[in-house]
Amino acid sequence: MGTLQFAAVHTLSRLRSFTDDSRRYLASAFLWGFAFSVTWLYLNFLFESLGFSDSLVGAANAIPNLVAIVLALPVARLAGHLGFIRALRIAALTAGSGLILLGFVETTALVIGAVVLVGVGGMAFWVVPSPLMTALEPASNRTYLFSAQFAAQLIAGFLGSMIGGQMPGLFARLTDVGPKSLEAIQWTVVLSGLMYMLAALPLRRSTEIKPEDPGHGPLWHIPRPARHIFLKLLAPNALIGLGAGLIIPFLNIFVEGKFGVAFSTLGAVFAWSQLGMAMAVMTQPFIADRLGKVTSIVLVQALSLPFIAMLGFSSSFLAVAIALFVRSALMNAANPIYAAFTMEQVKESWRPSLAAAENMVWAAGWVIGPIVSGVVRERLGSDTGFLVLFAAMLALYATGITYSWLVLRPLEKAAGV
Repeated sequence: MGTLQFAAVHTLSRLRSFTDDSRRYLASAFLWGFAFSVTWLYLNFLFESLGFSDSLVGAANAIPNLVAIVLALPVARLAGHLGFIRALRIAALTAGSGLILLGFVETTALVIGAVVLVGVGGMAFWVVPSPLMTALEPASNRTYLFSAQFAAQLIAGFLGSMIGGQMPGLFARLTDVGPKSLEAIQWTVVLSGLMYMLAALPLRRSTEIKPEDPGHGPLWHIPRPARHIFLKLLAPNALIGLGAGLIIPFLNIFVEGKFGVAFSTLGAVFAWSQLGMAMAVMTQPFIADRLGKVTSIVLVQALSLPFIAMLGFSSSFLAVAIALFVRSALMNAANPIYAAFTMEQVKESWRPSLAAAENMVWAAGWVIGPIVSGVVRERLGSDTGFLVLFAAMLALYATGITYSWLVLRPLEKAAGV
């Protein structure tokens, strides 16, 4: 049995030792990941069909992340007081409601309002999972639960992209409109909103979890003693988040615009990239156990850089599809390990705030990045603009990876994590 195959089997074997509440959370994460992948596949096309310019599409992509910057800390604090499970159930209903509204409105102001609602609901599903999973499992199982959660969402993303790629065509046949028409895309978005709401169902029987000390004081407050370690841990996330924000929200536009592929083909390409991520994520805890968390993070992220270059600069659709698959697998395999590593560096009462801060700096990159991306592509044209943006993405990723090796690796050694 090959090393990677053995690593995946070893990780899967840990699923049997998870608590019932961990399994319920994984089911919810799966449903959320399915809905998210369908939504992500079509939101940009919805905005374009509504007549948004490139810069306005960029601004619309930035809104959920702007919401994250403003509300991440308050959501983390409120989740600590409400309970993590209750917060996730409310979030699923809120995000779903926003998407359903998005399928029925066409004026810019109402579209923006619906996107804000989606961002508010989505915030809890980014902030709550890390402290929740840290509480659900002992240290020996924790990295495996983080990876299983990420893999569950990615496998759901594979299915969501494959099935979602067929949805506008199905609605087109039922309503006698074109598969790329506004109406077909709107009905697909409405259905994805209903799927978001389903993510609340597996959590109905879960035991509520609250931190022993949920924190007090202003909702936007980070404890002073935590700020230095927070800054150290967040720096690579900020750099890589900005690089990702320049390109990732527009990969669907990039591939469709460059090669003119059908939605079904586009959905298949992104589906296989999700599956590649899931495979890599399931092997990463095994590698982390042997090399250390930070070394395993740096290794897979550095290996992804040549494939980012291939993705951005190749003129072959096959090469781009392969690069998308491999880049997605390698770059995202590090995410659950990074999350587990950072949670273990701070005490329990700081974990919700750290999870919120991680999402805030990532969201800041996804606020600045899409706006800059839209402006660059509008001024330079799509082809030249994407070349410039991919070069900037590579530089930011390389800087973040180097920082992790130089700063986080010594931190891990000193802590003995």
